[in-house]
Order: sequence, then structure tokens, then C-alpha cells
Amino acid sequence: MENSMSESDLIERLAAAVAARVKPALPLAVQLWNLEMIGAYLQRSPRVVGERIVTLPDFPKAIRLPAARAKKAGVEEEKDKGKSLPLWKAAEVIAWTEGHRDKVVGRPRRTD
Repeated sequence: MENSMSESDLIERLAAAVAARVKPALPLAVQLWNLEMIGAYLQRSPRVVGERIVTLPDFPKAIRLPAARAKKAGVEEEKDKGKSLPLWKAAEVIAWTEGHRDKVVGRPRRTD
């Protein structure tokens, strides 16, 4: 059986299929980042981000969304809700990073 589909029809169908699967990016103003995403932005590991960066006093405050706790076998459902993993507003993390652009870290170099 001969395929009567032209090359341009095939490209058009392929483009439509790809477009249907691609999720549109959220604007940075509303994105929430986890440790891995902050690490990718800062070029640091998630472990370093979690232990050394998000713990700094001037780093933006984390957002913890409410989450239902997992049910345990044979235990009644708990009334109180747990907290999810921390998230940070991407725009705040970027602004915090940009705020360190001109800051000198360490002691000044000798000029003589």
C-alpha cells in the first residue's frame, strides 16, 4: 500500500504532534523552584543549595504548601495536614542572586 502523504503533510502532522506535547513555560514571576531547580540556576548541587544557600539569613523565605499525610495501614486518617517540600519564588531567587553581583567576598587584595 502506497503512502499518499506528501512531505509537507508529514511535517505538518509531526509539528502538530510535538506542539500538543510541549507544555508552555510559566513566567518567572509565578514559577516556584525546588532545590534542584535552584541548584541548576546557581550551578551548585541540590545538597549544597539545601545546606549552605537557602539557610542564609537573607535568602528568600521558603513556601511550604499544605499536603495530606500518607495513611498508615490500620490507623485512622489524621486530621492535621503535613507540609510539602519547600519551594521558592523563582523571581525572588533571581533577585537575591543579582543582589550579590557587586559584593566582594573575602579580604581585599593587596595593591602594593
